[in-house]
Order: sequence, then structure tokens, then C-alpha cells
Amino acid sequence: MIIGIDASRAVKKERTGTENYSRNLIFELAKIDAKNQYILYVGPDYDGTFDNFPKNFSIKIIPNKKYWTQIGLSFEMFKNKPDALFIPSHILPPIPAKKAIITIHDLAWKYFPDMYSPAELRLQDLSIRRAIKQEAEIIVYSSSTVRDLQKFYKINKNKLHFVPMGFGNLFNNKNRDSQTSRHVQGDTLNQTNSHLSVKTKQPYLLFVGRIELRKNMTNLIEAYTMLRSERKINHKLLLVGKPGFGYEKIKLAIEKSKYKDDIIETGFVSDKDLSQLYKNASIFVFPSFYEGFGFPIFEAYSAKIPVITSNTSSMPEVAGKGAILVNPKKPFEIAAAMSQILNKPQLREKLIREGQSQLKHYSWQQCAEYTLKILEIK
Repeated sequence: MIIGIDASRAVKKERTGTENYSRNLIFELAKIDAKNQYILYVGPDYDGTFDNFPKNFSIKIIPNKKYWTQIGLSFEMFKNKPDALFIPSHILPPIPAKKAIITIHDLAWKYFPDMYSPAELRLQDLSIRRAIKQEAEIIVYSSSTVRDLQKFYKINKNKLHFVPMGFGNLFNNKNRDSQTSRHVQGDTLNQTNSHLSVKTKQPYLLFVGRIELRKNMTNLIEAYTMLRSERKINHKLLLVGKPGFGYEKIKLAIEKSKYKDDIIETGFVSDKDLSQLYKNASIFVFPSFYEGFGFPIFEAYSAKIPVITSNTSSMPEVAGKGAILVNPKKPFEIAAAMSQILNKPQLREKLIREGQSQLKHYSWQQCAEYTLKILEIK
């Protein structure tokens, strides 16, 4: 069987959830499947990531920079269709494959349409409708996304497949060697690379994700300001990620905070630096309004730090018993949860243990094995 995979996202230099999902899944499929033939479709900026893969994997560079899927991948499907085409996102090319498999990560655009242009909203909706019309096999990895799809679309349940998300150790192999030791409350930013270090020995709270309104940044800043009213708490708040939709309002909220000098934005950081930032944090705070999965929760668990996250969408099922769940609309609840962890060492230890236990249910090998069964459906 010849299986084509859209690997364009997997080779991006700056990767977030969708890109890391694509990359890790492709690497794991290469480990477990020597039977099928694979074609990995990549763009003109391909960096050689898959050059040393097994012989049953080949690379097809599609030269288009613009409209890569709509024109480039479509033309490839017109010329030479594989037996199955797997899109680790959900935007299929207009020219159909013999059989299509997609992954739908979330329906955030249904809940936050203001974050998207009219053209993007049409593309998102059209892509899902096209997949349903083509009778594509649809992979999802959270019950929350299953519910959303059934809420907004008429989907054949036989075409909907739940595949548990994969997870290994934190980030890649190069960063896994120092994960056996637990970093306790009070570690500082000074252990990171010099360009990220802060001239202080104060501990810090951590958020990782796009700095946008959907991630509930303004309420997090308000909660942090409330927390700092406790005299013995002098933690900084570290925001790691690129600016996103509504950043101007978030920046204004920071400027209005009494503790604005202790709210630090790093922008996008490398995996190596991010690994250090996780491991040295006192708490990971992720009070997002909506997530298709909430992958940073697992990254924090891997780094053995306690987590606070929202009681909405996919986050309760992802977090399990390893996090304090809060109403993201209530800054006082977020502040109270942070205070509890900082003031109760036993609670901190309990959350870390539960987080480690939750990770045992997820592996890239299991994700790849489940996915392969779907790819091979006749």
C-alpha cells in the first residue's frame, strides 16, 4: 500500500501543537511500519529532516510556496494518487485522493470567529465539509472535539476515529537527559540561556502559548496581580509565546498591573530553552478558554511541575487529576489556586505525582499504532 502524508508542517522551524503532532507521528510510523510504502510531501524549504528514514519512505518536494495545498498538492494528486492520503491537519486538496484521512485538532474558529478573517473562516468550514463529502476518515484525539464535530456537522460516526494523543519525554531526545531530577519551588530564571535570564533570584510562574485573548491572558494578569497581594509571594510571571489576536488589549492589561515590571514576555523560544523554563518554574498556569487538547499541560507534567488549568473544553480530560481546575472567567479562582500550591507543599507533591501518572496513558507508539490501523482501512 502506498500512503502519502502531508509532511509540510512537520519540517517548520517554529513548531507548536499541530506541527509537533505531525512530526512525532511521522517519526513513529517510520519505527513501526516497514510494510507500507510512504511518500512524504514537503514544500520547497524542506530541510532534510527525513533524509535518513527507512527505505520504504520517500520524499516528494512540491515547489509551490503559495497555495501549497490547494494547487501544489492538488496537482500531485491529479498526476499520481497514492492509495491513501493522510493530512495531519484537516485541509484536503480540492482534487480528491483515492482515500483521505485527516486529523481535526479543534474547532476554535467556531467559538472565536473574531480571531479569523472571513476567508479563513470559509476555508475552515469548507475543509471539514469537503472531508465529510469525500467520506474521509476523521481522526480526533479529544472527546471535546468529538462533541464539537457532532454539534456543528452531520458526521457518519463510522468515519470518526478517536486516537489517543501521543507523548514522549519533554521535547526531543537532545533535551531528555536531565528530566530525571525534580526542580522544586524557588528555582530561578538564571539557569536558562543568558538572553532569557532575568537579573533576579525570584522564582516565577509560567504560561506557554500564543499571547492572545483566547488563552485568557487578561484574566491571568488580573489573577497574578491579586496573588501578589500576599506579602511573602514575590514570584514573577513569565509569558512564553508569540503575540496573537487581541495582543494590544493584553499589553494594556500588563501596563495597568501594579506588578508590570515582574510580568516578562520572552516571545517564541527554542525547545532547549523552553525545556529549561518549564523545569525551573514553580507553577504552570494555563487558564485558556478553549483548547483542542492543551499539549502544554503534558509538557509541564513531563517537567514535574504542578499545573493549574481551565475546567472547559478538552482540558479536564487532558489534565486528569494532575491539575487544579478553575473557572477561566474568574480571576479570583485562578489566584486562589496559585496561592494554594505555593503555600501547601503537600498539595504540590500530590499534583506532581498525579501528573506523572496521567502521562503513562499516552505514548507516540500507541498513537502511531492506532493511526496506522486507520490508514490501512480498505
